[in-house]
Amino acid sequence: MHRFTVLFVAIVAFATSSSPALAERPVADFAHLPMIEAPSISPNGKLVVAMASIAGKQELVIIKADGGGLQARLPVKDVDVRYVRWVNDEWLIATVGVEIPATGGMGLGTRLIAFRTDGSDAHFLIDRRDGGAGFSMADVLWVARDGSPRILLASQTSFYLSDEGFWPNVSMVDVATNTFSKLVWPREGVQDWYADRDGNVRLGIGIEKDGLRYRALYRASNKDNFDEFANVRRTEELIVPDVILADGSAIAFSTRSGTNAAYKLDLKTMQVGEKLFDAGAYDMSNLYLDKEQTRVLGYGFTDTRYRTVWIDEGRKKIQAQLEANFPGKLVRIVSLSRDEKVLLFKVESPSAPGAYYVFEAGQPLTRLALENPTLGTRALAPVKTVAYKARDGMDLTAVLTLPAGVDAKNLPVIVMPHGGPAARDDESWDWWAQFLADRGYAVIQPNFRGSSGFGTAFQQAGAGQWGYRMQDDVDDALAYLGKEGIGDVKRACVVGGSYGGYVAMRAAERNPDLYRCAISYAGVADLPEMIKYDRNFVGGLGTTEYWRSRAEDLSDVSPINHASRTSIPILVIHGKKDRRVPFAQSKTYVDRLKKAGKAHEFFIQPEGDHFFSREEDRLTFLTQMEAFLDKHNPAN
Repeated sequence: MHRFTVLFVAIVAFATSSSPALAERPVADFAHLPMIEAPSISPNGKLVVAMASIAGKQELVIIKADGGGLQARLPVKDVDVRYVRWVNDEWLIATVGVEIPATGGMGLGTRLIAFRTDGSDAHFLIDRRDGGAGFSMADVLWVARDGSPRILLASQTSFYLSDEGFWPNVSMVDVATNTFSKLVWPREGVQDWYADRDGNVRLGIGIEKDGLRYRALYRASNKDNFDEFANVRRTEELIVPDVILADGSAIAFSTRSGTNAAYKLDLKTMQVGEKLFDAGAYDMSNLYLDKEQTRVLGYGFTDTRYRTVWIDEGRKKIQAQLEANFPGKLVRIVSLSRDEKVLLFKVESPSAPGAYYVFEAGQPLTRLALENPTLGTRALAPVKTVAYKARDGMDLTAVLTLPAGVDAKNLPVIVMPHGGPAARDDESWDWWAQFLADRGYAVIQPNFRGSSGFGTAFQQAGAGQWGYRMQDDVDDALAYLGKEGIGDVKRACVVGGSYGGYVAMRAAERNPDLYRCAISYAGVADLPEMIKYDRNFVGGLGTTEYWRSRAEDLSDVSPINHASRTSIPILVIHGKKDRRVPFAQSKTYVDRLKKAGKAHEFFIQPEGDHFFSREEDRLTFLTQMEAFLDKHNPAN
């Protein structure tokens, strides 16, 4: 038996409560922010950086991995933390998203913040000698492996295309002193730079002046000059290196065989060689390397759930040891120390929140934190993947969550399409689905055409199909439940967020006969208006071409233009601080519903964003949803 050391959070006892069919759990149990998210262990294995829940809000923190608890809360205000990376044992960097005033509107930009791990220092990394700034100032190409606080940073120094500084330069940066030493000057058209493990800027990718072909600049080391060549038309797939190994060879992901797979890449010619790894019918998503970047240890992909395939025998052995302690659970190695002797791993299940642990050979396992301290790791509603056919014969899958302790027959239904739409659902913990199953609903999450992870053809099948065949695929998931006798198709509601919110709005006017009600969280109601929004945010989250490719007639598939046809009650929830889908999308849509005299409820989250980064917003969302469903599609 292992001794478990508990730190950072007070862990509740593992209670053996009755099933959800007999007693509903409090709403707050499901609304908890994850106690930690995206943790990463320091090079020496002594500290962990993570986003953590403190007083109902997410903060960036440093935790002691040896059981000592919280070391520091790192100051991050009014920015979106996107990625955190260790530089050495004393310093780390965070990529953050910020709003930037620019000519013609606001810009969504990226910046780097450097933090000392004891919390005593935090500063933006900016080369003050340039006297300017651009949208992208956080492209980290390389981090020193000798323990020094050095990185290679590619960054713009101007917002304006006419300026040389619009094209990124590359500097060696000392993150402790904010000292910049320029290594590569801007090259017109070159937008992306790539470095090897030793800090050599080897490759630059850009566009030729005629705009018809990509250009590439290559050199063997920082001492050499760049050779320029261009051999890829912009209409073709551009293959760029994902990994440059210690021997100078490169590996790149490509979809040329129909799914995302790993190939050899010749950096001198940008020619793709032999396929190294693939995941069969599914897209590969990750490559795992040793710390010296000499070889590939394994890769990851998702079929019904995330899988790691280890090639390295040593890593296979460690994985087997960890799994032996948690039979029936998915064990995933998340981060390792520099010497790979200290491992941070997650134990998870589709039916239960996860938990993070630290492992070191010869030492007892240390439980770092439970994802949800109230629910612990107990199994709740069962989850499985089901297969069904769309009305046009396309093979589809969906994730089905069923209430525990009851027969899966003739149940009330929640159809819950995912956001994206270039995303997917799998067998992993989902606090929306588990909450709804706890209330007695069968929850089906369809992976409609256009979802990612199933290969190029499947994703491209969604091109131009917003509101049409993609919508049919969602409706056909409900038909599947009826055919199997699992769900009562006359007691169904459609619920979704972001693109899923769009689907809910569209369902309310396109085919309201299928659903009793609809719930939209942060949904897109007006596609042409999204084009205008992205124009205001130079360098923003989408492009005119992206939105115009969603459907042949964007106005026709925009729910805002068909509010008068809506004939089922709809609940609309949106946060005022949403930067992904503007609050005005829901506000204007609700105004149209009101003018047309349609049944609706509108709940505004004044501090809410797109990602539920505040526990209060999670709680009010679930509470409003439950009350609405009790009125319009009760489970009992």
